[in-house]
Amino acid sequence: MSFYRVSNLVGNGLILLGTGLCASALMLFISTSANAQQGTRDILREEVNPKQDEADPWLGGVWQFGAYGQVESNPYRGADSVDLDPLPLLAYDADRLHIGTDGISVTAWQNEFASLDVLGALRMEPFENGDSDYLRGMNERDMAYEAGIGFTSRLWRGEVGAYYLTDLNDAHDGHELDLTYTIPMDLQNVTFDWGGGVRWQSDKLANYHVGVSGSEVRSDRAAYDADAAFIPHLDVSVTYPITESIVLLGTGGVELLPDSYTDSPLIDDDYVYSIGLGLVYNF
Repeated sequence: MSFYRVSNLVGNGLILLGTGLCASALMLFISTSANAQQGTRDILREEVNPKQDEADPWLGGVWQFGAYGQVESNPYRGADSVDLDPLPLLAYDADRLHIGTDGISVTAWQNEFASLDVLGALRMEPFENGDSDYLRGMNERDMAYEAGIGFTSRLWRGEVGAYYLTDLNDAHDGHELDLTYTIPMDLQNVTFDWGGGVRWQSDKLANYHVGVSGSEVRSDRAAYDADAAFIPHLDVSVTYPITESIVLLGTGGVELLPDSYTDSPLIDDDYVYSIGLGLVYNF
């Protein structure tokens, strides 16, 4: 093996290592859910990154750098009605590898119709004690490190996608499964992706979000043990290429909270909506 080839391999390895370290650091500032990270990752991979058919599937990708701001309604009792989350975006994206602030995805198998991915994501704390007077005295939730698998396949006019995530660090000891169907639509240079589906959360994950344990009870806050939850959701994303390297993206979505959530004394609303806008530079 020539010295040039060895140095090239070492350089590519250092690029990936640096990307992973930067992504890990920036992910600590992100306050979106695992589901939101999954959606952003899909947008970055499918719409923002131009495909390079002849490039190396692992190391022939591009860097993506930008900023993303999201406004999301807050369903917790007494908390501000909306949260504004400015999020940095940094990713390395190749055909079979994605590492970034929106999560990690490694394509283990693919053909022209379907793919199977290994996923990694962070789930930030659903609330903090300081969010409202009513939440004071609740036990602090830990950030969850999650891993799982994802599957996508072409179906009719769109794409069906499913993912499964499980807790790795005992933050909630729960599981999440999502099934979504998305239909793309192109209008001149603008790409729309309309989707809808349902997300299932195990009882332990639901309790992580809305449960009230015996130690958290007070006179106006009764104990509550949540059941497993099915959460329907509708989603839309819009991407517009300003130049060959700069892409404007927008997202929107609504989740309909089930009885397992709304019966909790912590929850005031029966839905959660979000609207986001971002700018991404490919290089």
